[in-house]
Amino acid sequence: MRIAAISVTPLFPDYVHGGSQKILADVATGLKTNGHDVEIWCPHLDGNVDDFEIGNVIVHRTLKLRGTFPATHQVSPADLIETTQALRKAAEWANRVYLHADAIYLRQALEGKQIVRSIHDYMYEEALLSTLTLPADITIVPSEYLKDCIEATVALSGRKTIEPIIVIPNGVHVPETLPQPQLPDDILPREENDLILLYPHRPEPTKGVCEALQTAAMIQNLDRSRNVRLLMPSSAWDKDMDESTISANEIRQTAEVYGASDIVETHEWLSAAEMPGYYAAGDVTLCVGSFVEAFGLVPVESIANGTPAVCASVGALRQFSAISGISLVTHGDIPATANAVLSAVANSDSTDLTESERFWIATGYSEAKMVSKFEDVMTHTIPEKREIKVAPGNQLKLAPWCYVEGEAIFDDYIAGWSDYPELVAALKAGYGLVPADPLLLSASLDAEVRYARRYGILIPDFIFE
Repeated sequence: MRIAAISVTPLFPDYVHGGSQKILADVATGLKTNGHDVEIWCPHLDGNVDDFEIGNVIVHRTLKLRGTFPATHQVSPADLIETTQALRKAAEWANRVYLHADAIYLRQALEGKQIVRSIHDYMYEEALLSTLTLPADITIVPSEYLKDCIEATVALSGRKTIEPIIVIPNGVHVPETLPQPQLPDDILPREENDLILLYPHRPEPTKGVCEALQTAAMIQNLDRSRNVRLLMPSSAWDKDMDESTISANEIRQTAEVYGASDIVETHEWLSAAEMPGYYAAGDVTLCVGSFVEAFGLVPVESIANGTPAVCASVGALRQFSAISGISLVTHGDIPATANAVLSAVANSDSTDLTESERFWIATGYSEAKMVSKFEDVMTHTIPEKREIKVAPGNQLKLAPWCYVEGEAIFDDYIAGWSDYPELVAALKAGYGLVPADPLLLSASLDAEVRYARRYGILIPDFIFE
């Protein structure tokens, strides 16, 4: 089968910009290995329009898009027309079109082709608008969390039908043996009393820059016997591609505010081949931001390479509660985060535990399983759209982007808590449901229900069939 894979974000021969692009490369090369004719179309950067290959997959840099969030299509009309023509040629060549992370607004160029798309976040406007306004025959997502969020959002928008949404977890490479620790070339070697914390994310505020700096500073205050070092990537091309990222100077200025100037060390962005050694060189990996992760590759990759992770309990990161090497903490609770890091360091000497976690990841999140499931979707008949209906009983349920702790409810999209003692008790008593009819509620519960509905914490109970 000829598969045209299209991405609004550039790809590069030697490095990967973000987890989503790594998944695209892994899926495309996997499908190519399985005998399919796969080619990728993406934007060019800095005028470089030459084709190149990733694992024998040809990458065409012919789309005249900026490739810079949050304005991928902010180009001239002439560039948009040229991009439309390139997309039309790709669609004419292909048996099936795959829109990776979608955000391809020029749908008229793909007319007459079945479209398989994937969504890898539900924070940026590209993903939100794509699921609400752009047609697709099937959507692939990496987690049940993201599937639930998309279905709830589309249902709340008033749409009566929705395409099938298939969950295919991201694939993670687990090396047969733990890699040799390898710090970046521009970072000083490890000393005996170092405690190295890794921040392997784009330097973007919602990814936890401030939280990581605060956590590192608190750990240094709690344990003066160790030299705490927080490693954080920074590079010029990353800033060019994502206008939400901050520079090395801004990182250092922020570090001064939190008393972490002597703790944070910035380095260049690393290639995919360098990441296993980087993970292995750390003591703990931090994923403590408010960004609503749709899967959370970083903590799983960290465990795969032998290093525990501490994560804020936000978005799909909550799905990793069963992995003993991943500690979940309340977002923004810096003392709890610091203590979780110290506990992870204290418990990280168990080789048997590390190997058990690595085996669990290799079994549940293998790259081969991911490629096989993508191939199944790409090559088989696509099911019909599903009808969206309000479930009988006039009941409300907690929105999928919220979770309960104690008497409070956390909302991923505001990264904050609100107290709902009556509502939490009612949800527990009603197995996750509460009546929508105010006549069936006490005055105090009705007030909480009204408030929760207004702010998208409670939503109607929908069914999809």
